[in-house]
Amino acid sequence: MLVPWTILSITFVILGKLLNPGGQISHQAGRIWSLGILTVSRMKMEVEGLELIDPKAQYIFVGNHTSAFDIPAVYWALGNKLGMLAKKQLLYVPLFGWAMWAAGHFFVDRKNHKKAIAVMDQVATQLSKQKDHSLVVFPEGTRDLEGKLQRFKKGAFLLSLDTGIPIVPIVINGAFYAKRKKGNRIDPTTIRITIFPPFQPQNYSHESRDQYVEDVRQVFIDHYEVPKV
Repeated sequence: MLVPWTILSITFVILGKLLNPGGQISHQAGRIWSLGILTVSRMKMEVEGLELIDPKAQYIFVGNHTSAFDIPAVYWALGNKLGMLAKKQLLYVPLFGWAMWAAGHFFVDRKNHKKAIAVMDQVATQLSKQKDHSLVVFPEGTRDLEGKLQRFKKGAFLLSLDTGIPIVPIVINGAFYAKRKKGNRIDPTTIRITIFPPFQPQNYSHESRDQYVEDVRQVFIDHYEVPKV
């Protein structure tokens, strides 16, 4: 059921881009896909803190990453028009990669540091032009097999400093139990997303970027519940 639903949704995302280059239709199609994935998989969603953000404002949302269900959960929870950073290899996956491009995601070559920096510059330029477009970043880069919180990479924070876009921490609890990194089993569970107040980049500088990273990561240390495995 998940595969047919995804293929159908991909079609609407790509058509939406053709009909509406601004991306509003594609974004809504992506949210509907997310709701379908969560519903069919019997996931329950709890969202706290939506009143702290403006659905029409621009943010860099930073979240922890423990499960494949993080993406549909975040897409459904947030009303902002979103794009995500993804591995460049995904761009070449038929239909799926095309749909990600149509939905406004950004592709990063993680194996080439210079290219990754160039992509971040492109992301900064596009975010500056598209003030209604927010970005979602999982700064850990990859998922830990036991769901432990890992160190944060600095890319999102440098992007925030360069663009002046606030960073909003979104702590995801419960998704680890839905589907772990190793294995195909899906277990119905409750995914809880807690949105925290925005961090303003004006309170930091490139010289204090490490403190920026640590201040945001502390929110996750305080509120992320490490899975019991």
